[in-house]
Amino acid sequence: MFLETGQEKIHVVDENNLPLAIMASEQVHLQGLRHRGFLLLLTDAKGRLLLRRLSKSHPLYPGRWDIVGSGHIMATEAAEEAAERHLPPVTADLTGNLRHARTLTEGAGTGNEIVEVFCAGLSSQAARHLLQDLSFMAVDPDELGALATSYPDQLSPTLLTVWNARLLRPDAAS
Repeated sequence: MFLETGQEKIHVVDENNLPLAIMASEQVHLQGLRHRGFLLLLTDAKGRLLLRRLSKSHPLYPGRWDIVGSGHIMATEAAEEAAERHLPPVTADLTGNLRHARTLTEGAGTGNEIVEVFCAGLSSQAARHLLQDLSFMAVDPDELGALATSYPDQLSPTLLTVWNARLLRPDAAS
C-alpha cells in the first residue's frame, strides 16, 4: 500500500514491536519514530556472505558494498515477505525457505528500527551465477572484518551493522 506521493506505508511501533500507527516512511524517519525493518543475509556453500555493490545512482550510498537485501517491512506484509521481495531472481527457490536468525533492536540509519534478520544458503549454482556479475562478491568473516576496519567508507551502514552486531562471526550470540 502506498501513499499518493509514492511513499511506502510502514508501521510505527512501540519498544515491544507492537504497532501504534501507519505512516509514510519518510515521515517516520523525519520524526525519528521506531519502525520495522529487515536484513537479508545470503551465504554460499563455503559460508561466505554475498555482498552487492550499490549502483552509482543510489540515493544514499552510491558505489558502496551492501548486503543483498534490506529495507522496511510494509504495513501490509509479514517480515519474511519483505525479505523475500529482495531475493535476486536466480534465488527464487529460497521463497518460503528463509530462516529467521535474530531480531535487532537498533537498525542502521536512524537507529530507531526493530530489524528482523533472515538468512539463507544459496545453492552452488545460484552463488556461481550471482558471482559472475562483478557487482556481487562473497566474503568470509575475516575478510568482512578487514573491510569494516580498513575501508568502512566503502561499506553501507547496513553492512557495518551486520558486522557490528556480530551476525557473521563464529562466536556470535544467536
